[in-house]
Amino acid sequence: MSLALNELLICCRGIEHERATERKKEVERLKRLIRDPETARELDRASSCRAPRQLTWDAVFRFLRKYLQKETELLQAGRANVSASTHTSRQKKAQDLSSLVKYFIRCANKRGPKLKCADLLSHVEDVLRSSFTCAAYGEDCSSTLLKDVLSVHKYWSEITSQQWESLLDVYCGLFNKASRSINRVLLSRIIHAVVQGCCRQTDGLSHTLFTFFCRALSNTRVEKQLAVVQHLISALNVFLRSVATNSRRRVCRLGEELLPSILYVWSQMRPNSTLKQEMVEFFNLQVCVHHPKGARTPETGALAEDWGKWHSHLYSLYDELVAEISHISSRGKYATGSRHIAARENLIMLTADVCHQLFCQDLRVEVQDTHSGSPQGRKRRRVELGWDVLRDRLQPQLSDFDMIPWLQVTAALISKYPDMLAAHELPPLLSLLYQLLGEQRCHGERGPYVLRCLRQVALCQVACSGKSQAGLVELGRLWGRVWVLALRGVSSAQTEALCLELLATMVQGSLVPMDREFWKLFSGAVCKPSIASALCLAQAMCRSSLPQAVYSREPCSSSPSVLGEADGPAGLREGIIDWFLTKEQSDDMDDSTRHHPVISSDFPLNLVPRILVALMLKDSVSGLLYLKGSVQLQPFHCADQPVLDPSGVLTEVQALYLQFSFDDTVSGSSAAEDRSDACWEKPQLTVIGPLRRRLEQGLQDVASHLLNSPPGSVSPTHMLRGLTLLTGVLGAFVTVRLLTEEDACQNPLFQKAKALAQDFSDYVSSCRTRLLETHVLSLLKSVMLHCSQHVSLEEKDSVSTVSRGLLMKAFPARLLNELSDMCKVMLSSSGKGDGEVGEDQPEEDTQLTRTHVDNQPEEVDLFDDGDGAHPSSSGTQKSNAEDSQHALRAQSPLSEDHLDEQDLAFLSVLRFLSLCVCVDQDRGLAFRVLDVRRRVLKLLDLLDGTKPLHLHMYLILLKELPAEEACLTAEEYCVLLRPLADACSLYRQDQEVCASILMALLPCIHSLGRQQRPPEGSEEMDNVKGMLLKVVSGFCILGKSGRCSSAVRSALGHCLRALLETLAVSGQSCR
Repeated sequence: MSLALNELLICCRGIEHERATERKKEVERLKRLIRDPETARELDRASSCRAPRQLTWDAVFRFLRKYLQKETELLQAGRANVSASTHTSRQKKAQDLSSLVKYFIRCANKRGPKLKCADLLSHVEDVLRSSFTCAAYGEDCSSTLLKDVLSVHKYWSEITSQQWESLLDVYCGLFNKASRSINRVLLSRIIHAVVQGCCRQTDGLSHTLFTFFCRALSNTRVEKQLAVVQHLISALNVFLRSVATNSRRRVCRLGEELLPSILYVWSQMRPNSTLKQEMVEFFNLQVCVHHPKGARTPETGALAEDWGKWHSHLYSLYDELVAEISHISSRGKYATGSRHIAARENLIMLTADVCHQLFCQDLRVEVQDTHSGSPQGRKRRRVELGWDVLRDRLQPQLSDFDMIPWLQVTAALISKYPDMLAAHELPPLLSLLYQLLGEQRCHGERGPYVLRCLRQVALCQVACSGKSQAGLVELGRLWGRVWVLALRGVSSAQTEALCLELLATMVQGSLVPMDREFWKLFSGAVCKPSIASALCLAQAMCRSSLPQAVYSREPCSSSPSVLGEADGPAGLREGIIDWFLTKEQSDDMDDSTRHHPVISSDFPLNLVPRILVALMLKDSVSGLLYLKGSVQLQPFHCADQPVLDPSGVLTEVQALYLQFSFDDTVSGSSAAEDRSDACWEKPQLTVIGPLRRRLEQGLQDVASHLLNSPPGSVSPTHMLRGLTLLTGVLGAFVTVRLLTEEDACQNPLFQKAKALAQDFSDYVSSCRTRLLETHVLSLLKSVMLHCSQHVSLEEKDSVSTVSRGLLMKAFPARLLNELSDMCKVMLSSSGKGDGEVGEDQPEEDTQLTRTHVDNQPEEVDLFDDGDGAHPSSSGTQKSNAEDSQHALRAQSPLSEDHLDEQDLAFLSVLRFLSLCVCVDQDRGLAFRVLDVRRRVLKLLDLLDGTKPLHLHMYLILLKELPAEEACLTAEEYCVLLRPLADACSLYRQDQEVCASILMALLPCIHSLGRQQRPPEGSEEMDNVKGMLLKVVSGFCILGKSGRCSSAVRSALGHCLRALLETLAVSGQSCR
């Protein structure tokens, strides 16, 4: 034992001295020693190596616990009837003892978690289970639990199901007893954190939590601190999401019991915006569980414990939502300066869901006022429903503040439930929206919302086109007027994209015949090429041949030998090609800084090449339909819907509910299939020679401009866009059988593509010495994501497949070698300097007083750590949250919050490299696939599973390397799977990470099943499969013992299913 530790051991024994002066001296000495950097390093070293008979942080903590216990017994043994000064002295003594323990825990864990989680939890429970110690130390102890235990991932993972249950029982009991020992806001924050842990790490405790939330939130009317309500409702939402799959009826029952109390908080207690968001999430969750995907009746999948009570709650909720939207409008009217008028999307979507349930009921109903405390004192109020109410709120004379939220509601309602808009409701609603659109120049802020609403009405009419509709003539006349206004709106920067989306939707549904004014948009200066304009043009070209002329100065006829009789003259086609490929002219800009429109925006994958090649085909309609294959060109109908369920949990749960509804009807929210987009099977395509030459010349000009621009004037993003444009066009040439893939590699356009790839490689080489610059890392990440999108195997259509192969052939070997070296450098340098923690003293210090303590004989060996120790994770888990914030929770290693800009750039480069090495070398690539793959796998030699970046890296390699086209050798599989067992062992207690690892194994399982069994390498491949099966079987054992959550068991089920499928296909057997 070192001198420093020996001195500390003497000090620890000294705090048990019988004399008060000696104890006081030793306590001050103890504080000084644990602050000392040398002593802290020695304790860290001893705690890590777990050498026998060495003083560790855990041993010192046990000394402190014994000291605390003895001092507490002395305080508790004192007389009850004492003077005020004596009582104050005792309180100060208790505070000093509590501060000493808290100070020691933060010193010990300053450089990472060193103390045992079980000891810390045992200390917390010992303090809280006694009324005296709870009153004396409970608040400090709970604060330490929240900030220094529940916010540390290592501790979070080590807490067992029994410990989570024990914590839940203790703190829920304290909350229900209205204990004054601990601040209720702190109690609610800890309950929030514990509920998150229970839901993420366990499957049980649902009965306890159902009972607790029912009792705690039923009394919200008398809760004085809204922060308490906020934390509890947030915890409730976490809990309900986790149990919605298996406890649907109990979730419904709880919601029906709590909804009146929560509505009271909404309407009467003036909650802040954060609390309102939590309540909106609760309302939305209840609507989804009661009415999955809008189901209205039990036969179609709806469920309620008490239908009468639930419908009454829905009416009350609708009434409050209407009042909230009106309140938002009134706030906007009287606010000074600029103010965002629109309501939050989650509030709008909730209002739309409630309207969908109620608009089919009576148009006017009476509901009880839930604001009164007793049922006898509640008044009845009239609530008006129906489309008439919506139209009344969209009258032109209303202000933008009053109208815009209801335009949002109308658009959301029609978007989610198109069947709800009856045929007789279409003409009056469309007429009103047309009137609003015509007045948008006077009321400019409402214009975009009117356009979004009109597009949803158009999609609704298309979806219901198979049904009998009244007033088709009137609808056609109205759509014709809307068409004219939308064409005019394209010239406005504020509404250009929305007008183009509306026009594309009308074209998709054949609501209005396309005229010359429409085609002029794509051959003049009205609008520039953009995502919206390109998609609109593609939609039009899929449904109509090009007109003969759009400008009077164009000739009305042309040579039949060139164009044929079925299509218009080359003038319009040339105009569209020039619209994409001609560089904009401006006297205010230098020629080298002006770029061609086609590389100035990020277009959907290979959309522009498909359009350009279709323009040079005689039958452009058949050509574009064939080139696009199964790719959807019209994503507008889902672009505006917000992502309210990013994890997809509610979507999966609703789909599960509907599987048991015994209802075979198709959901009304799904749009009708667009039969005109059917894929054409190898049509006879004729190329127009002059247009092909014009297209190739335009592409040559684009490439030459990029290549000949002064150094530094062309960004790598523009280089990549030009490169993928060229390979995309060549891929389309190969698809229409204009060239073979071998001829495409000899084409001048491909040589330009290779030159651009070389310039891009030069840029990447220059980045290697500038990896500390934030803007360089951000740009590198962006271009790597762009590259990954174009080399990904997700798109299976012919154009994407061929262009992907050509792009890979254009990449020089130097590019991938540089990226491989760059990955090694970034991985080696990641996190340097971040994990070092200064030796500064923690903010809290303690002043201790002494009292006499009886010396008791030793009963346990303080050096016996029992269960051993685990290596501490790198870095210090910090928490600076204040009491007013949400409860803390340990960040998952999978969270990107752990990653800096360099880490994100590294992962984007790694994914691109992994995609590049998933092909065969026989494709004529400039780089050696095996060498690059070996370099990528070599990164696993640096793997440190405790670091979040390394975990992300390993998951990417597991997912991407065993791709469909890849054929890894047994040796490569061994390198890839060698760290698997260690990673699973390290994170075996983190259910979220375990589930992610199991899901990442699916590509490996499928890849091993596809590979034929080589006779010479059968033994090595059997070893590989054994490594994989060993991990899967380990999780099976954990699952049988009840140590896996439902998420892990679900991922394990996917792995077992994949194993059975691959074994069945290959005819192999497995024990």
